Parts: sequence; C-alpha cells; structure tokens
Amino acid sequence: MNIFAALFANLIQRRLLANVLTIALLAIGTLSLWSLPMAEKPAIDAGEVSVSTSYPGASAEEVESNVTSKLEKELLSVSGISKFSSVSESGSSRIAITIDSNITKLEPVYQDIRDAVNRVTDLPPQVIEKPLVRVHKSSNLDFMVVGIGSQLSSKQISYKQLREQAKQLELKLRRISGVGEVNLIDLREREFWIELEPAQLSRYQLNATDIASAIADHNLLATAGNININNEQIELVAESRLDTVAKLEELPLKQQPLIRLKDVATVRYDYERQQSLSVINGERSIGFDLRAAEKADVVSTSQAVRALLTREQQRLGSDYQLAVGFDIAEEIQTRFDIVKINGVTGLILVLLVLALVLHHRIAPWVALSIPFCLLGTIAVLAAIGQILDSYTMAALILIIGIIVDDSVVVSEKISANLSEGMDITQAVIQGVQQVAPAILVSICTTIIAFLPMLWLPGSTGKLLYVLPLTISIALAFSLLDATVVVPSHLRRALNKVDSLPTKAWLTNFGEYLRPLLQFAINHPKSVIGSVLAVSILLVAMLGQRLPLVFFPDDGAYLVAISATMPANLELDQSWQLAQQIDEMLANTEEVSGWYGEVTEASGSWEVSLTPAGLRKLSANDLVQQWQQQGEAYGLDLEFDVDNGGPPGERPIDIRVIGGSDSDRQALAQDILAKLQSINGVVAPRISDAEPVAQLSADIRPDWLVQHGVSLNQVTDLLRIAIEGEHVSRLFLDGEEVRYRLVLDDNDRTPSELAQLTLPNNQGQLVKLGQLIHWKKSERKEVFEHYNGLRTLRVSSHIDANITDPIAVEAELLQAFASHEYSAEIISSSQASETINSLKSLGLALLIAIAAMAMVMMVLFDKVSVALLALLVLPAAAASALLILWLHGKPLSFFACVGIIGMTGVVVNNALVMLYHYRQMQFNANPTQWPELLLEGAISRVRPMLVTSLTTVAGLLPLAYGVGGYDNLMSPIALVIGWGMALSAPVVLMLIPAGYLLLLQRQAHSQPS
Repeated sequence: MNIFAALFANLIQRRLLANVLTIALLAIGTLSLWSLPMAEKPAIDAGEVSVSTSYPGASAEEVESNVTSKLEKELLSVSGISKFSSVSESGSSRIAITIDSNITKLEPVYQDIRDAVNRVTDLPPQVIEKPLVRVHKSSNLDFMVVGIGSQLSSKQISYKQLREQAKQLELKLRRISGVGEVNLIDLREREFWIELEPAQLSRYQLNATDIASAIADHNLLATAGNININNEQIELVAESRLDTVAKLEELPLKQQPLIRLKDVATVRYDYERQQSLSVINGERSIGFDLRAAEKADVVSTSQAVRALLTREQQRLGSDYQLAVGFDIAEEIQTRFDIVKINGVTGLILVLLVLALVLHHRIAPWVALSIPFCLLGTIAVLAAIGQILDSYTMAALILIIGIIVDDSVVVSEKISANLSEGMDITQAVIQGVQQVAPAILVSICTTIIAFLPMLWLPGSTGKLLYVLPLTISIALAFSLLDATVVVPSHLRRALNKVDSLPTKAWLTNFGEYLRPLLQFAINHPKSVIGSVLAVSILLVAMLGQRLPLVFFPDDGAYLVAISATMPANLELDQSWQLAQQIDEMLANTEEVSGWYGEVTEASGSWEVSLTPAGLRKLSANDLVQQWQQQGEAYGLDLEFDVDNGGPPGERPIDIRVIGGSDSDRQALAQDILAKLQSINGVVAPRISDAEPVAQLSADIRPDWLVQHGVSLNQVTDLLRIAIEGEHVSRLFLDGEEVRYRLVLDDNDRTPSELAQLTLPNNQGQLVKLGQLIHWKKSERKEVFEHYNGLRTLRVSSHIDANITDPIAVEAELLQAFASHEYSAEIISSSQASETINSLKSLGLALLIAIAAMAMVMMVLFDKVSVALLALLVLPAAAASALLILWLHGKPLSFFACVGIIGMTGVVVNNALVMLYHYRQMQFNANPTQWPELLLEGAISRVRPMLVTSLTTVAGLLPLAYGVGGYDNLMSPIALVIGWGMALSAPVVLMLIPAGYLLLLQRQAHSQPS
C-alpha cells in the first residue's frame, strides 16, 4: 500500500503531468471523434442469412414445390439453425434463416448452410442462376437508395438513354469508398426476342425445339488452340455470332425449301420483360440499393454519394432527375446532432451548477472531468476499431453522473483537509488516499453491474456488448481523472488558499435537511420499514401499470408499407393503383422521402419520416391514418414500423403452422377475430392474399402415351410459349445478352397454343391441342413456410397508450391454449423477444447485485455493511418507475439500461457514505452515535447535492428534447436524472439509520 501511496504522491506532485495528459487526451479524443465511423447500431454479426432463388415464369405453387421445399429439406439437416421462414411467389423463392443465438462460432454454420444449398442439384433447368446465399450483418446493411429517372411520358428520353446513364452512374457509385454493394432496381438486361408465329411454324412443319437448337448451334465462340504461321504463334478461334437482328433473321432453319428464322418469327433487339417498376419519391426511376462496406462510415459515405449525384445532375441537365429515396445517414446524423446539441446545452448547465455549488477555483477542474473521460473513451474506442452508434452514445450519457460524482468526492475531501489546516500538498495526497479505495470499489461495482449484459441471449444481447465495453473504458478514465488529474490541478489551483468557505446556501440546505435526517436516525426501524414498504408497493403497482414495450415507436423514423394488389392485374394497372399510395405519401408532411417497387401482384414502399421532434403525428398515428386511406383506395395495406431496436417481428406476430389448409385457415380466422376484440390492437390482418384466376392445362397420361410425348415436353413448350425461355447467350457491347424464345403476344391464346407442335418419340409432329384440355381454376399467389411447413401469419400493431404486446399475446395464447384444429400456433412477435430479454435482463441485474455485494464485502470486511448499501435499491427502482409513469413512458429497453445505471450511482453514493462512516471514530458511548451519524450525513449533503444537480442539469436537455427529441436516449436521461434526484434524500435517511442499527447490534453482541 505504501508503494501505491508513494506512486500517487509522486504523480500528483509532477507539475506538467496533468496538463500534458489533459491536453493530449482532449486533442486525441477530438481527432478520434471526427474519424470514428458513425452507424445506427453496433457492428455485430446477428446470425441472419437469406437464400434467394429466381425461377422465371413459374407459379407460386411450382416455386414452392420445385425450389423452396427442396432447399428447406436440406436446411433441416443443418445444426445450429434456430428457425427459418420462406416466401414462395411467382418467379422467386426467399428463405430467411436465423441462427441459434447460443452459437458463438457462426462461420461454420454459414458454411453448412452454403453446403446444404449446394447439395440441391435437381432444381428446374429454368433456374439458371444458383440460389444466392447472403449473410446479413448490422455493419453492412442497406443504407441508401438513390435513383435516376426522366420525364418518360414526354418521350424526350428513351429507356435506352436512361439505361445508359444508369450504367455509368452504377460504375461511379461502385468506386465510392464505403459502398460495398450496388444492387440495381428495374434495370433490365438486353435480350434478343424471337417471337414465334404458330401458324407459320405449322405451315413449315417446325417446332420450338428446332428453333432453339438452331440458335444455340449457330451462336458459338470457341478457341481451338495456337498454330505457327511464319514463326508466329497465332490463336485459332472458331466463331459464329448472331449479334444483330439481321443475322438472326437470316438464320436458316430448313434447306428445301429454304426457310429462315424471319419466316416463322419476328426478331427484335430489346430488353427483358419488365417484372416491376421502381419508384423514387413518386417518380419512376432506375434505382440503386446501396449496401455499406464492413465498418464503413455511413454518414461520410452518404455525403460522398450525394456529392456524386449533385455533379451528375449538373452534367445531365434537367432532362434527367437524380433523387434520394432513402438515406439512413440522415437519421444517424440527426440523432448525433440531437445528442450533440443537448449535450452542449447540458454541459453549459453543468458548468453553471458547478459554479453555483463549488468554489470558483474547484469548479472548472471538476467540470473538465466530463470531456476528459468522454473524449478519452472515444479515443480508445477508435483505437480498437469500434464505431460510434446509438448504444455507445447511450453508454457515454449514462456514466456522466458517475464521472462527476468521483471528481466531486475527491475535491470535497481535499477541500475539507485544507480547511482543517493541512498544507495543500498534504491535503491533496491524504485526500486522494482517504477516498481512493471507495472510488475504486464504486467503479468496480458499476462495471460489474453492466458486465452480465455481455451474456444476454438473442439479437438484443449481441447489440449490448458496447455498453459494458464503453462504460468500463470511461470508468477507467474516471479513476485516472479522480485520483491523478483533478488532484494535480487542484494542487496548483489551491496553492495559495488557506481555506475554502462553503457557500451559505449549501450550508443552509444541509441544515434544512437536519430535522429529516434527525427523525430517520431517531426512528431507524420505522423509517427503514416505511421506505422499503412504500418502495416495494410502488414497484409492484407501477410494474403492473407501465406497458412493456422494449423498443417504442414514438421516435420511429422508418415505415415499411406493403400492398396486395387485386387479382389478375397487369403491371400498368397495378401501377395506376400504386400511384394513389405515392400521392398519399407526397401529401403527408411528416414524410421526408420514400422509394418503392410495384409488381403485378403487390407493391412495397420504404418511407422515411422527418425527425420525431418536428412531427405532429407519431409513426403509429401515421400508420392508422394511412390504413384508413388505403381502405378508401380499395387496397389492403400492411405496415412495419422500424422502432430503432434490433431487427425483429411485428408487435403481435402469430404463426399458424402445419395441419390441413382448411384447419389452418379456420384457426387463423379465429385468431383474427380475437385480436379484433382486444382493445388497443391496431390493424390486425392475415397474410393470405385472395386467389387469382388461372387457366389450367389438364394433361392426361393416356393421351401422352397414345401420342408418344413426355410430360416434360409439354410443360417446356408451354413455358416457351408464354414466359419464354433463354436458349443462348452472348457477350455483346460489354454486357451479357440473352436470346429469349417466346410466342408473339397476340398468339398467346388457347386456340393459337393448340396449333403448336412438338415431336413425338417417332419424330412425328403432334399438335398441342391433341394433348391438353383447358379448364378455369384459381391459384394462390404466395405460399409462406415456417420451419418447412406451410403457415399463415396473423399480425397486428398495438397502441402503446392502451396496452402492450405482452398483455395482448398473453390473452391471445390463453384463449387458444386448447383448440380443435390440426394446425399449431407459434409466436414470433416482439412480445416473445421482450419477455426473453426482460428475463435475461432481470437475471443479469440479480447477478450484478450479488457481485457488487461481494466486492463491498471485501472492502468493508462485513456482510452486514454490504447489505446495507444494497438497501437503497428498492427505493431507486421505485423512483425510476415513478418517473417513467409520470412522463407517460413505457418500460423500454433503454429505460431498463437507465435503471441499471441509476441504481449503480445510488449504490455508489451509499458506498461512499458508508466508507466515510467507517473512517469515523465511534466511541463506546452509544448516546453520541446519533449525533456523529447526523453530522456525517450532513457532511455528505453537499457532494450528493452537487452530483444530483450536475447529473440532472446535464441530462434533462436530452430527456425533454430541448435540442431535439431522441426516443432512445430520452428514457435513459429521464431515469438517471430524476431518479438520482429522488433517491438522494432516501440514501441520506436510510444509510445513517441502518448504520445506527448495525452499531447497536454490534454493541449488543459484544460481551460487557
């Protein structure tokens, strides 16, 4: 111990050490702040994988049977997968996979998933490209959507011209540092269209297979090798390229008579069939979905993209329109600006408070502790490769009160020693030595309080690692600041000061509290019992009244809208309906921008909202308003609100899985009816679109056998006729061009299809009409699976002012605890995530309390004293819940983080007071103990008042959104700020009263 004391004394007496350390740390921290990448959430691997497969021309049922089910069968054999869901719709299959959160090494599981997908080798031949397996990470998600459009209706700019400019823009976007991927929306590939005429094919006794073979055989580029000509090695290439419409038209199909392709088909050089329309802020555009590179600075990357768009707009002129439909950097920058403005405002208020309560020679150095610790933490975070995100900012805000508390404790002790007549060097050194153990233990207990968050399960737990990391770094700097930097500064600042008079109003404030503290000491059991009873009662009552919404949507900035179009519409008809949604969004002043995509069957929009503090309506209010407007348009709209938490499901999200189709539908309808009867449930719905009409080809096996034709021949011919088939490809003008063989639009009727021929096993041509019989039927456009079984999704939003997801789901599951259907009910809603996270957070809190108790036992060497310090926790929890209830806030995730942080500070206050009592001399006369305890408590009024006032002053601007409202940071600021203020008097009453009981118990246990 003497070695450490000598070391501290030596450091404190070095005149330039504190100055150099402070200036260097502030400079490095400021530079790091400018260079630290900014993102919405911490860089984590969330264990989420998607598998996407394109199957052009296939119906949803065909995709489900021939693609999705085959992939899911292999995925079921992969160990480590928690769940997977899939959507099979016309032309595509999408599977979303979630890996078990207990898996620590994710890469082997990712590889197993890739291997499982690769094992599926019997996909239909029309699936040209392999299923795309993509791993999703928080650090490289889609961050921006931009587009290039033109006034296509005026015919000034053709699609060809627009596409050429879009291709150039794509290359420039890919070269921007920070852009990882550029995914194109509605940029159609070039194709040669060979549109067959059935009558001409029949006339010349040709079939589609003949045409496909002729094109493939005459479109070839092959290298034969090298030959030596005149001592020069020359490469020999065999080439036959059908690279123009004229060459294709002249392609010979028969010699006697000479029949060319132009005799049986129309050939054109065009673009692939348009499957969807891209919309940016209501204007049709070619879109670019930008994905950030690993740990890229999203804000600076967004600025680079916008600068490029500005330059390109100037180059292209007014004929083209470059627009931004979505930019997450705006939300990130807005959130950082809010924290920055409120932080600066709070810092100014802190300086004012310190100037009011501390001597003018002490206040600046205590205030300097805040930037010293915060900027030091940022410097270390930058050095270890971290990013600056919402969770990191929450941690920095959370420890402000602790930082100030440590500095105030040291400065107060030095001031007291100086007033007792010590010289400045002795006052500083002894002051640090007297409080250093208490500060060290308080810092350890605070770190311990947050360490269990490292082991919380689920996606929430993965996001939380930055909290204990950031807090531990900040508290390490707080220890350095409180024990070396502040004492060193005070040694020079107070060098010529004999004593520091206490400000009169502070002395008076302590005297005002004297009767209250005297009463608590005179009636210790009654006061302790009453405070604990009231605290527990408040916790029980408010715990029932506060809605449990882990990530409220009051500050949500992003809303996803999806619409199911009426059945059997063409793309242009769906577009006409979708324009009503674009007009609705354009007329909503809370909308800052949006992008969308429209297909024949559906439409989807991602809507960015203006900052929450500037909006008249919340995201939930807008959803209800848009829901009503959608009904007026005749559209079934579905909404998902991004609440700023980890990726998750809707507030209420019930899966009805397996069983028969009829049972599944009936059970889903019963659940929907129950949801509609619950107060506070908003827009419940079933994800089951109405069936669409279809014309089915009834193919009888006996007909096929009779004519010597296989089933595959018939289905292949039908696919070529309607959707078309790629029969060859060529690299032309720097891009791949495909050859699509298809029937002419005017010939896609049952009567014309009947004239198509196909060869039988004897080489004779058989008309299609001899093999099939047409009949009308209906089909589903979408099939959803959950863990490989068909499912229906029943979901809804909730009004947080009336109820919460947990209450709604509990009522729902209780109502269907037993039912008569063969289907099964599984919850995948936010309620499940909330319950799991709440249980884990509660367990983490219990572990933290136990660990803090053990550390304090080591410090005080007494179990009873450690338990006395924890006696303030019920009052702290009650204060926090009371603050949330009075402000109409739910019990959210960040509110829980604030409660943990606030209880840590309150325990630290109790710990410092107990350590102060331990250093006091309690004589053998019990009658003097109450007076000594009272004076000891009054001596702690000033530092606790300073801590409470500075914390409240620093956090209240953020709590109330003085410089802009932030729904994530506000609960933390409210709980810590007001919670500390309300808990401080409780600490001042409980600790002296409890310590008196301990002294009396100790006296009774000792022999006379």
